[in-house]
Amino acid sequence: MPAQPPTAEPDKPDVAINLPKPTTPPPAKPAGELAERASWVRDYNGGNCFYATVTSAADRAAAIEGFGTAVQPFEQMLGDFQARFHLEPDISVRLITPSQCGVPTLLRFLGRSGAESPELVLDRTSVPDGSPISGTLITRAGLISNVLLINHSGIAFNLDDRMVPQPDKATFNIPIDLAAADKAAGKALPQVMLVITGPQDLQAAMFSGPTPASELLPKLLKEIQARGPGFSATAKYFQLGG
Repeated sequence: MPAQPPTAEPDKPDVAINLPKPTTPPPAKPAGELAERASWVRDYNGGNCFYATVTSAADRAAAIEGFGTAVQPFEQMLGDFQARFHLEPDISVRLITPSQCGVPTLLRFLGRSGAESPELVLDRTSVPDGSPISGTLITRAGLISNVLLINHSGIAFNLDDRMVPQPDKATFNIPIDLAAADKAAGKALPQVMLVITGPQDLQAAMFSGPTPASELLPKLLKEIQARGPGFSATAKYFQLGG
């Protein structure tokens, strides 16, 4: 990976909002309400740089993961969710920089597509500077995936040629480091791996050099809208350095 440019953004750690569970669990909910909760979270308006999705659900439990630049919108969502469903969710907030805000916008749009999302698993979410980020990508047969890294400064890197195809998945082990100024700061900085999957390759995703995400992601979104249904996306967060 090319050295990443310095940033003026402060360190923003991963934050989990895990409040104590009620001592008396609510009565069991029908399966239809689980779908209603997922839809409610998907459509929740938390502001311009906000994305949330249900990652697991049961009658008496709900886990939510979100991307945003501040915790407050998720605290508001927690209260609103409790009031609506009489259930206290676990909310994990991935704090990103403003220059990464195109990621929540794209995820919110594709979250409404109904297409099956790819499964992206990172081996770890805290990566020492100079060490590799590794993991596994699983998608349904016949679909094409484009894999991107959006760094803390809002620069996008194409990782397609770093993926190692296998019969039923792809793996990756990609060395990644910080620029000298970021190393000197000694802070862990947020990085996002973004995977877009669909029936066709995206022309806008076929770039070679570092590209501003503020230019790339709107082009990807426009192309997806023009090509029609069948596209989905997922994103995973990790911290580099520190």
